[in-house]
Amino acid sequence: LTALDPASSEGMAADAPVETGIRERDEYDEKVRFFSNFLNSKRSEWEEKIEKELANNRHRIPLKLSEIQSAEPGMDRRLLEAPVKYIPAWEEALHQFLKDINEKAGKQLKTALKLDISGSFGRNHVTPRGMTCVSLRRLMCVEGVVIKCGLAAPKLNQSMHVRREMDDGHVESRDHRDASDFVASSAAGAMPSHDSEGNELKIELGLSIYKDMQKFTIQESPEQTPPGQIPRTVEVICGGDLADRAKPGDRVQVIGVYKSLPPPVSEFTTGVFPSRLIATNITPVKEMTEAPFVPADVRNIKDLAARPDAFAVLSRSFAPSICGHERVKAGLLLQMIGGTEKNLANGTHLRGDINILLVGDPSCGKSQMLRFVMNTAQNAISTTGRGSSGVGLTAAMIRDPGSNDFTLEAGAMVLADRGVICIDEFDKMGQNDRVSIHEAMEQQCVTISKAGRHVTLNARCSVVAAANPIYGNFDPSLDLAKNIGLPDSLLSRFDLVYVVRDNTNEEIDRRIASQVLRQHCMRTGVEGRRRGVEQMHSSILERRMEQESSRTQEATTVFQKAAGSSETDASGDVVTVDFLRKYIRYCRRLMPVLSQEAQTEVAERYVDLRMRFQSGMAELQDPNSNKKPRLAVTTRTLEGIIRLATAHAKLKLRKDEVLKEDVSEAYRLMLQAREEAPPTPVDEEEAEPVGDEERGKKRPAEASLESTLEMDETAITPARLDVLRTLVARAFARRPQEMMMSMAELLESVNGEMAAGEGLFSETEFGHGLEALEAKNKVMLTEDGAVMLIG
Repeated sequence: LTALDPASSEGMAADAPVETGIRERDEYDEKVRFFSNFLNSKRSEWEEKIEKELANNRHRIPLKLSEIQSAEPGMDRRLLEAPVKYIPAWEEALHQFLKDINEKAGKQLKTALKLDISGSFGRNHVTPRGMTCVSLRRLMCVEGVVIKCGLAAPKLNQSMHVRREMDDGHVESRDHRDASDFVASSAAGAMPSHDSEGNELKIELGLSIYKDMQKFTIQESPEQTPPGQIPRTVEVICGGDLADRAKPGDRVQVIGVYKSLPPPVSEFTTGVFPSRLIATNITPVKEMTEAPFVPADVRNIKDLAARPDAFAVLSRSFAPSICGHERVKAGLLLQMIGGTEKNLANGTHLRGDINILLVGDPSCGKSQMLRFVMNTAQNAISTTGRGSSGVGLTAAMIRDPGSNDFTLEAGAMVLADRGVICIDEFDKMGQNDRVSIHEAMEQQCVTISKAGRHVTLNARCSVVAAANPIYGNFDPSLDLAKNIGLPDSLLSRFDLVYVVRDNTNEEIDRRIASQVLRQHCMRTGVEGRRRGVEQMHSSILERRMEQESSRTQEATTVFQKAAGSSETDASGDVVTVDFLRKYIRYCRRLMPVLSQEAQTEVAERYVDLRMRFQSGMAELQDPNSNKKPRLAVTTRTLEGIIRLATAHAKLKLRKDEVLKEDVSEAYRLMLQAREEAPPTPVDEEEAEPVGDEERGKKRPAEASLESTLEMDETAITPARLDVLRTLVARAFARRPQEMMMSMAELLESVNGEMAAGEGLFSETEFGHGLEALEAKNKVMLTEDGAVMLIG
């Protein structure tokens, strides 16, 4: 073998970089020519597309992968595998094409044209969990929730330098594009100090070119995170028109190049470089993957809604594995359907989401019902009171340790926007943390004023919380308000406050034991297992494949064949979880409004609730009953009745109006949740001493004498006086034009308002009551026997 000359070896080594550079330049020119031919092959179509985008002040030209595939088979896969080799060359060809078709627009263009690539990404369509080392240098499509967002800041793209000592118009430019622009420039960031002639230079900030840059972090959505694993995140860098496109809590689909950004060269390295996604497109994901409706589904939904027991069947089907708690299930079902959100012209926002609080003894199934809500809702976030802080539930401004800038990080309620947030162990939460969610529960937004920044984020979600009484178990010696132990300012924000008691009853205990034993004895295989919990996927591709496989013209099974629950055996039908989801999704699209009759009924029911709260009587039918503190009734309670009535109308598939029966059902649910039994008709045997008159009819004063024989006719009790004061005010309110009424007419009106079974006012008792009210400056008695309301 002949030894090589060292000089020739050095020459070959010096020629190698030159040849590599020439080869890379030839490949670059070839890609430019390919895309130029592609644009010219459909010249009119692309000319129209570019002019349309520029007219709308947009500089990202859409390009579908299918179009590249039709131009040259296999080119779309090569683009996904090595996008940095193709995107800069194609954007240069796009800019040349613009100059050819419109030279004036090409010269006036201040922002370079970019390609917005979209289409079917196949296995490159993943969640943040799928962003591994295999994904580096590839064009990826990632879906997730924005959890942290930095501030948009201008970044120097091209600097302009002039001579410091002389003003001769000499300008030098320096390109500062880096890896985020798909350009490998070793001189990026370096500023020239002197020109080629040795003259000192200075930067001219006004002539330099900048672009906006922003960083944000996306995380796996809760329904895609595998159980028991920490959600994965990926950091996204976006620039130009993509800055400020996403905010915390948004569900987005980001398309970009996954690149590793190594730090500056040093003497040693760990080998672990931060990897980030350089975004080329950001699209909000407004709708989650849902099973489509087929005509048979719509027909089954309408058939079930037409049944008179539709509400009972659907309530029974809500968490059927939990025995009992029919009242709680009915309220949670209406919460899943929700009311109607209203945004008035003056900017006022009236929430349509229903908030529910479950307060009860341990081991009553509260957490399991919260779990069923989380697995049934389209977008649900689960948290606990002890493991959450106030800023963790709302939002926080956090200083980034790397850049020392402030970033906005979304909390659980912001992430659950347009969904449901489940808070377990609500009573274990600190007082300061509970106060922080007051604004989010009623105004449905989170406002932060920190670090000189004022930010408002949407938190339009329903809240379902579970808590234990203040002493762990209900204390029979204490009233309901003291057992709950939460302030009225927080309780008033819950539309329904359910009390779940662990009562000792032999029949109920046997039902619960039979229910638990039946579930433990069931043998369910892979084929025959019931859909109790939605199967979660961490891969978008798998979820898309499941969605495509479900796009068959087969209707969802309506009723469960073997539910294994006591509700099925004893009460009737139970619908499947899949059909319940479709039914709820179908109902949520409706937007009925209150009819005139329903508006009058809402006002009457609200007045009745206020009277119960102000009088404090345990039973309105028994004026001599002891007083007990009640849960506060405020204007929010009135809005809660409207929301519940609207949700019940949606459940009945009423598209136009909310009827009176919907308001009555909402009123009954609210009374049952507060452990206040609604007034029911008495038995015939109990009604015989009163007479045969129907409930609500006006009866003469003589009939009241028999029911008040045992009362002292020379005085009136404080409880009866409170009832009389309320009924007198109601009688005058029904006749706003009359300022004065005779005693006989007023007595007849008051006794007509008394429910069946209540003791009617005699003339003597009525007279003493009016004298007592006159002494309190509530009414005034005239000499001719008339009564005037003055306070």
